[in-house]
Formats: sequence, C-alpha cells, structure tokens
Amino acid sequence: MYLDLAVDFAQEDVKGYAEIMVIVASADGALVKEELAIIEALMGRSMMHPEMRVDIRNMLESPPALDLVLAKLNPVVLKVALRDAILVAAVDGEYDSSELKVIKALAKAAGVRKNELSELFEWVKAGWEWHNESFQHLGLV
Repeated sequence: MYLDLAVDFAQEDVKGYAEIMVIVASADGALVKEELAIIEALMGRSMMHPEMRVDIRNMLESPPALDLVLAKLNPVVLKVALRDAILVAAVDGEYDSSELKVIKALAKAAGVRKNELSELFEWVKAGWEWHNESFQHLGLV
C-alpha cells in the first residue's frame, strides 16, 4: 500500500481512525475476510503499533460507539477516515444501509458536503475498477 497522511498521525489518532474502520466493517453485523484484510492493510499503512493492532482486533466483536470516536478526532483524521471507511464498506461488493449510515455520520462530523461525498464514492468505484484491471492484464479472469 502507498503511504499517505495516516502515516503522520499521532498514535491516538491512528487508534481512532482504526476504530472507525472497525465500526464500518461491523455495522452490517457480518465481518467478511475482505473487510478484515483491508483493516489489516490500513493499520499497516498507518504504521500502527503491533500491540495497538491487537486491541483493535479485539474490538471487532464489540466495536466502540461511533459518537465517542468522532468526538476525539480532528477534521484531518476524520476526512482520511471517511475516505478509507468507504473503501472498507465497498470491499465486499456492496454498501449496506448500516454502513452508509456510519459513513454519512462520519462525513457530517468531518464537514464534508454531499457533492464531496459523492466524489469520494466515485473515486472508490474507479479505484476498484482500476485494481481489477490488473487481473485482466495478468490473464486471471
């Protein structure tokens, strides 16, 4: 994975960021391997301390309350978390209404307008399409 702003977050911000990923992944009541894999990748990309990763994994069955997590994060962290929350929600191939509810609450807390949110959803769609093209180039589909 590429490096981005998340690599410079303070460890408490990284924890809150990862908590949001857990909340999104568990929102629909069913954790799938793709969601777990992307959360692991995002924790790695943000350079999360290994002991903190264990704490985050333990939250998968009982995620924290969204409003408590949102209240402790600054707008930059919230915006990066919003972008990546959409990735987590999309990874299993569909957006569940409970995932969308979390994403909309996150967008509101981050001060992201509807048109900007729509652009993020389009960015994720284009990203998955770009990624899946690699399988065609490799003759795997």
